Amino acid sequence: MMKNLLSVKPILTTALLMLLSSGIIAGIGIHGCAGAPVKNPTVYVNGSGSVELVWKSGTSEVYSADVFVNLGGLDTATFTPSRGWHIETVLFDGNSQVILDEDGFSLINIAVKRMITVTFVENGGVDDVDTGSNTAANPDPDVGLIFDSVLIDGYAYAFLFGLEQDDQISESWDIQTTATFEDNITIFLVCNLADLPSGMDPNDLALWKTEWILGDVNLDGIVDGEDQSIIANVNPDEPIDPIMDLNYDGVVNNEDVTICSHNHGLESIWVQLESWIVIEGDFVYVYGATSSLSIFGVTKRK
Repeated sequence: MMKNLLSVKPILTTALLMLLSSGIIAGIGIHGCAGAPVKNPTVYVNGSGSVELVWKSGTSEVYSADVFVNLGGLDTATFTPSRGWHIETVLFDGNSQVILDEDGFSLINIAVKRMITVTFVENGGVDDVDTGSNTAANPDPDVGLIFDSVLIDGYAYAFLFGLEQDDQISESWDIQTTATFEDNITIFLVCNLADLPSGMDPNDLALWKTEWILGDVNLDGIVDGEDQSIIANVNPDEPIDPIMDLNYDGVVNNEDVTICSHNHGLESIWVQLESWIVIEGDFVYVYGATSSLSIFGVTKRK
């Protein structure tokens, strides 16, 4: 199921494939000379992802670790990063290749190449959102999004937020996007089964959503006197923590204390979304649909 939802983006246009097969595009380093000696490739994989090799015979293999391939007659190499990762570099015989799509692409007619090196890098909280329908974005290995329809592309952001309330949400993510979209977004958070409390059924997990309340600077879910005290005692000689600059004027002063006081008593209320569960290997994927992005966390259903 996940494989279909998070399928690799279209590999290459037909026109571009024709150019590649004829060796016209400079910089790709592709050779297809008739009668050239066949060299067995060596594959080096750095990071989390895979390389699929297809030989002239039609045989194909997928590699996710360094390997010497002794089959000869190589025809195609396809590079696929793991969810939450992207392709940073691809080298053929030490020559850098043009990354046509960092979320996955193929190069063809590379029969005489003998060394392939690909480096995958974690997205680090940010991923591209492309125009289209059922568009997937994976800003972090623990966070993914599927957009019903993207009208204008942009970026998806997902950063660990740390907002808790009554010890129910132990980990939460602030998820935003600059892309213009319509209809819903499917959010999914990923949990390692080994990290769940002993005896918990992963099918009992649910996705929750809340909003950060302006002034909750210690992220405990409520604006109170402790938050006011923290803001009032900020050392002006230390770098500004943006979460305490409540009016976004570049300084933390009495105006921020006043804003915090005005919101005294307000709480971040977690709302349970309709959720569904997919378990694959050592991981559980907790899905939920939403029309707006905010802060999300996973915990047991009520």
